[in-house]
Amino acid sequence: MSMSRTDLVVAPVTVDKSAQSYVQWAPVLGGAVVAAAISTIMTIFGAAIGLSMVSADFARSSSATAFAVAGALWALWITVSSCAAGGYIAGRMRQPAGDANLEERKVRDGTHGLLVWATGALLLGLIATSSVIGTARTAASGAASVGSGAASLISQNIDPLATALDSVMRSNGQQPPTAEERDEASRIFVNALSNGRIEQGDRDYLASRLSARSNISAEDAQKRIDEAYSRLNQAKETAKAAAEKARKIAVLSAFLTAAALLVGAAASVWAAGLGGEHRDENLRAGSTR
Repeated sequence: MSMSRTDLVVAPVTVDKSAQSYVQWAPVLGGAVVAAAISTIMTIFGAAIGLSMVSADFARSSSATAFAVAGALWALWITVSSCAAGGYIAGRMRQPAGDANLEERKVRDGTHGLLVWATGALLLGLIATSSVIGTARTAASGAASVGSGAASLISQNIDPLATALDSVMRSNGQQPPTAEERDEASRIFVNALSNGRIEQGDRDYLASRLSARSNISAEDAQKRIDEAYSRLNQAKETAKAAAEKARKIAVLSAFLTAAALLVGAAASVWAAGLGGEHRDENLRAGSTR
């Protein structure tokens, strides 16, 4: 039985598109690597600018408010620019599917941009974790290079309790106070700071001991005690204010970081859509030639 060539029927090759994933990880990873690289370089550059605003002489340093505002703006710029660059690359390099209309292609491109943002955030987290030791060593080397200037600054930060005890228990040429007497006076002042006031009994007892040892009147001894307690209480309030300021800065930094990340996600999605539009325009222009 002979069969002519026209009797042969070739079945078309069908591709199961349902088995193909819409996510293409190659452009996602490429965009994430580019975003992480840009962010790392700009962060190092920003750190150099930040160090130029700080000096060992606090009078020459920029204010904490200016430093915080500049840091927040720089972090926002880094996040937006790096995420936009990575998202654009992912959208431009993604191969479009033939079964998708314009709206579907925009959604898929935007999804790839969002994946670039998420993957880049993970990469930056790994980079930051691995660079902690190196950063600490660099900071230690910088601190050692300041030498005598740092030592001079540290020497000015004297223990306020020790200073108060020195001013209270001056011997005026008489026998200096013993270590036990200084410890006793220290416990009295610490207890007074905890309670918010110095007990009258403790005040009278400390004044009588001071008057007998230093050969001064009871009124002068009490005046020394009151002045020393006032300085200690002022130092306590200053420390509380500094701790509260640090807490507020930490809270503000956390909110700004979260806001910058959200803006970066939006920038990555938008840039990926823009990259997809440029890709489709060039593909259409090439097909019409």
